[in-house]
Amino acid sequence: MIKQVIRLIRPGLFLPCFAVETPQDDDILIRPRFLSICAADQRYFQGNRPPEVLAQKLPLALFHEAVGEVLHDPSGEFKPGAFCVLLPGGTESEEDDSNYKRGAFFRSSNADGFCQEAMCLKRDEILPVPGEPAWIYVFTELMSVCCQALRKLEKVTTVPDGTRIGIWGDGAMAYMMALTLSQLKPQCPLAVFGKHDDKLINFSFADRRINIADRTDTTTIDVGFECVGGAGSQTAISQAVQRLVPTGILILMGVSEIAPVIPTRLILEKGLTIIGTSRSTKADFNSAISLISHQEVKNSLLKITSKTCRVHSSSELIETFKMDNSVSYKTIIIGEF
Repeated sequence: MIKQVIRLIRPGLFLPCFAVETPQDDDILIRPRFLSICAADQRYFQGNRPPEVLAQKLPLALFHEAVGEVLHDPSGEFKPGAFCVLLPGGTESEEDDSNYKRGAFFRSSNADGFCQEAMCLKRDEILPVPGEPAWIYVFTELMSVCCQALRKLEKVTTVPDGTRIGIWGDGAMAYMMALTLSQLKPQCPLAVFGKHDDKLINFSFADRRINIADRTDTTTIDVGFECVGGAGSQTAISQAVQRLVPTGILILMGVSEIAPVIPTRLILEKGLTIIGTSRSTKADFNSAISLISHQEVKNSLLKITSKTCRVHSSSELIETFKMDNSVSYKTIIIGEF
């Protein structure tokens, strides 16, 4: 099979490439149909990675958040036109440890992502979409990361009703983490700490929404989630450490290219535990799909759908990435390559 793959050749430049793929007997032919631009995709497009990393990674097809349309399944299990969530970790995404091994397979990182005309995928690399609209399940990957974060927390400690939880950030990751907690830990008081009132207002399922400019607030927490990343991660981590009670837990989820300075003295004084998490397993994807199937969750996800764009070519993809850099939340792409 000869297919078109749209790769990022260098920051700011997508070009169509052609690749040959030989399907195996049981492979399912998939057309990536709905894609979502992630902050990691934007870092590549903007060139906000170290030069040596870009030299190693590019050229590369982006996107690891995707829903695909089945074109052909030789077994007949999936009918043509059926929609499936695509797993970026491939068949290696069964166990927690597999995601974090050096060189672990992950699309749009060390393998071409889903910005392709068609793909041959193993049966273990797809999960059926349970209902309509199919495009909303493009959020599955992001929510699966949140499901794993909570699962990793519960490996360290119990999270009984009444546990006070704080989330730092008011972007898409923070919103998704807050939404996940509101569904899976509804009896735990949830406070969201952000800097944009126009975004904080969307966190209607949180018990408290606190602008970090409010110096009078004295809320303390038992567990904190840092979902800021970038240049703001240092401030977010410092604030979370200040708010955490002794022996509390901080989960780091935001990616920063610049190593933040963290308050080690206070971390040690309080005996805090710090956990890092960024990926997910197939089990987490299943948990996320189950959550998204609830109508109230679908309605909430509409709040972080900033733009929906049909993209036919590499030039249109460039313009979409430029536009996405100025929106508040997520841009959904309907791929028609």
